[in-house]
Amino acid sequence: MENHKTFCPMPGINAGIFTLKDLERVSALAQKYEVPMVKVTGGQRLFFQGLEPKKLEALKQELSIPATPPHARNRVNYVQACPGKAWCDCATSATEPLTKALMDMELDGPLPAKVKVALSGCVRCCCESWMRDIGLTAEKKGWRLTFGGNAAGRPRIGDLIAEGLTDDEALELVRKTLNYYKNTAKPKARTARFVERVGIEEVKRNVLG
Repeated sequence: MENHKTFCPMPGINAGIFTLKDLERVSALAQKYEVPMVKVTGGQRLFFQGLEPKKLEALKQELSIPATPPHARNRVNYVQACPGKAWCDCATSATEPLTKALMDMELDGPLPAKVKVALSGCVRCCCESWMRDIGLTAEKKGWRLTFGGNAAGRPRIGDLIAEGLTDDEALELVRKTLNYYKNTAKPKARTARFVERVGIEEVKRNVLG
């Protein structure tokens, strides 16, 4: 059988959170379109992989997947999160409410490049928040927000923006930081390269007031 190097994300499944109905739908779609592989990605999403081109296009139409890439929309690419306090003894904060709020958050316009967000419910940082564009890590005194992390070919630890934040404060500061990035960064510039160019103090001056 020919190896088709194709993939298609399952919309609505983010941060590794899905219901029994989600699993049933994934199973039904995989059987309907004869999907060779369903993969859980590093970003905690589900991808259908290896479809024949015609079946891939049919699946995309059924799932109403837009032709534009995710970063062309006014949202982050994906949110990665640990189970949080509800499911992990190590966690100091719940992650589900903030995860959902970040996935639903709309920005002032399209982002310059893809933005990955990670939430870790404790300082053990299971979701590698330091290495994401936006990183949120729960400490006893509240959320710690970092910006400009990258785990690719030019890895970078994100810079601290603020700490001791409530859920609402963290969400609002993420919104301000990403809108500033949107308005200031060059097209296709990832946050790591953006922070290297303008400096973290300039970022903080603009988003912390």
